[in-house]
Amino acid sequence: MAEFYFSVNLDNDRTLYIAPLTDRKISMASQPVPDPSGYFLYEQRGSSEVGTIEIIAHLASEEAALRLREVFKME
Repeated sequence: MAEFYFSVNLDNDRTLYIAPLTDRKISMASQPVPDPSGYFLYEQRGSSEVGTIEIIAHLASEEAALRLREVFKME
């Protein structure tokens, strides 16, 4: 199965993502991630090197990821 990675810039310092979490993203998370499988809706502040992410939702399915992509007009 191909993995999806969608994003949209919210402002100069924040980006909203729908994507699986990599080990790097998990280490940037502001909360623990007990189950890293599947897709997540999360906001990243700052760069990939020094930023932080806040997980907003753990998505129930690939279909949920695609539906939220439409709602947030992500590419």
